[in-house]
Parts: sequence; structure tokens; C-alpha cells
Amino acid sequence: MIAVVDDDPFVRDGLKNLLLSIDHNAMTFESAEEFLGAAEKDSVTCVVADVRMGGISGIEMQDRLKSTGFSAPIIFLTAHCDDATRTRALSGGAFAFLCKPFDEDELLASIGSALTSIQRI
Repeated sequence: MIAVVDDDPFVRDGLKNLLLSIDHNAMTFESAEEFLGAAEKDSVTCVVADVRMGGISGIEMQDRLKSTGFSAPIIFLTAHCDDATRTRALSGGAFAFLCKPFDEDELLASIGSALTSIQRI
């Protein structure tokens, strides 16, 4: 199950439809808080999340998840593509950091690599 966490409903729904079109199960969450509180997060194999959202940021969500032992790879998408944010996300354990607008093929390749990496563990 791939979790899409983004406060923009158009991005959220678009990503879900993209993932469903290639036979990936996907769930959407409109905030980091919603995802952090979801029982379904235990079945998540990859997270695709925005960095800047109202409330808890994607990077803060990553920090909280890591502190609980959550190990699914996290791929960040952001319109705010600065080096400091990229460095913080990747040093915190993010699998990938993509800038909006992103290339669908690049995102799908990142998701494929992330899912392959967890199968090796």
C-alpha cells in the first residue's frame, strides 16, 4: 500500500489515480496528522508526501515516524526545492526528494526503486 500525504486535493487525487493506473494500491491523507493517526499506516510500503503542509510538515512527519520504528521509504515532493530542505529530508532518511512539477516517470521510478529496496531487506 502506498500512502499519499498532501494537503492539495488535486495533487493527492492525481497521484492516487496515477498509482491505481499502474496497479498499485494507494491511500490518501490530507495531512501529516491524519497519516500519523491512521491505523492503516502499519500496512504502508511507501509514503509519497509533500514537504510543506498546514500543521506538521512532511519532514517533521518523517522524524516522528522514524522515532517509532516506521521503516517504509518516504519520497518527498515539493514546490520549495531548496538545498537546505533537500539536505534535511535526505539526511533524515528520505528515500528521494523530487521537485514540483515532477516528471511522472521519475516519480514512478523512485517508487519502484523504493519498493525494490524494501524487498531486499
